[in-house]
This record gives sequence, structure tokens and C-alpha cells, in this order.
Amino acid sequence: MSSLRGRIGLWLSANLGLPSVDDYTRRIIEKGDCEVAVDIGCGVSSPLTKFRPRIRTIGLDAHTVDVARKNGVHDEYVVADIARMSADEILTRVGEVAGTRKIDLITLYGVIEHLPKWEGWKLLEKCELLTSKYILLETPNGFVEQGPEFGNQYQRHLSGWFPSDFIGLGYEVHGTSGTRYVRGYMGEPRLRLPGLAAFDMLVLSRLLLSNRLPQHAFNIVAVKDLRGVPARYASHDDPTRR
Repeated sequence: MSSLRGRIGLWLSANLGLPSVDDYTRRIIEKGDCEVAVDIGCGVSSPLTKFRPRIRTIGLDAHTVDVARKNGVHDEYVVADIARMSADEILTRVGEVAGTRKIDLITLYGVIEHLPKWEGWKLLEKCELLTSKYILLETPNGFVEQGPEFGNQYQRHLSGWFPSDFIGLGYEVHGTSGTRYVRGYMGEPRLRLPGLAAFDMLVLSRLLLSNRLPQHAFNIVAVKDLRGVPARYASHDDPTRR
């Protein structure tokens, strides 16, 4: 029954809830200027999968590439520890499997919280060397306790990240996945009340405007266009202004 409630909750969230990380990924893809995406720490599934073959996706991970390949998550794969390889080495490895070193989109879904904060900062800097267009990441809002679940030491959370961490680097930040007030360890509800998760996703998050005020959200999505913010105003000598 709990599994059924979980599936119902996911359906309600996808169809009636606020935008998710999948929606923000779609917004980038639908701009039409992305051909190659690299999913860092790709794990065993990825939001990028549903956008193939519109874009070519490459999974990069040091530990779970075999499972991702078996699941058909990406088009190509690179086995690498990005924390210990330079940006140029990563681009060379991408070029070997994809035939191009040009990456339009870098994604990090649930990755950065598994690193010490100082390593997370270094990873963000490295990502800016890997692409000249977009970086998109999702991470819990603040530190969320999580240990080496199911015997996997890489599941442990080692740092917490806040909207201000990314806003100061030029990212747009949005809130997703309900609010931070009813969720605790591993993002599970703090109280075992039937319907609490759905109420949080569909009602409380709307009342608190957690999508636009990410300080209230459980997860945050940060998006950066490395080309900078486009101009809002035409120049004075623009003939279209006359």
C-alpha cells in the first residue's frame, strides 16, 4: 500500500505540482541550442534520458557506469572521477567516446552534497571550464542527514548548500520537491502521517511560494548560462527603436 501511495504522490506531483528539475532541464533543451550534454555523477538513472535523441547524452561516473549502461540511461559513458581529473582530461575522454569536446550542458543531479564543501566549490569551477553554455544542478536546501545507505558509502551526505551559495555565482535558483519543513533524514517525512507528503507538495509549497522563494524548498535547482544575462534594452542607435 505504501508503494501505491508513493506512486500516486509522484503522479500528483508531476501533473499538479510545481515545476521539478525535469521541467527546468526541459526549458534548457527546448531553447534548441544544446546538442551534447554530460551528466556528471550519472548514477543509475537521469532526467536527461527522456530528451534523447533530441540531444546526445554522456554519463560520467566513477562507480555506476555499468548499471547506467545496462539501463540504457545515456548514449555514451565515461568512467572517471571528475574530482581528480583536470577539465582538459575530462574533455579528452568525452572526445574519445563522442567524437567532440564541445559540451553544451553540464548536469549534476544530486551530486554536490556528497562532496565536502571545498571540493564542491572546486567542482563548480571545473564545470565552468567544461562548457561555454549551461550548468544545471539539483541539491538539497541546506544539510540533509544521510548515511552510507544500503551499504553504499557514496550515498553519504558531506555538505549542505543554500540558495545564496549559487546566487552569488550568477546562478538562477528555484525551489523544488516540496518544502524543507516536513522532511528530514534522506528527505523522508518527519511524521508518518498519511497524505503528508502530498499535502506538502501540492498545498504547503504553493502557499509558501517555494518555487520562487527557494529558501522554503526542500531541494534547490540552480541554473547558470555562462554566456551571461541577455540585454533587456536595445542600444540607442538601434534602427528598430526609430
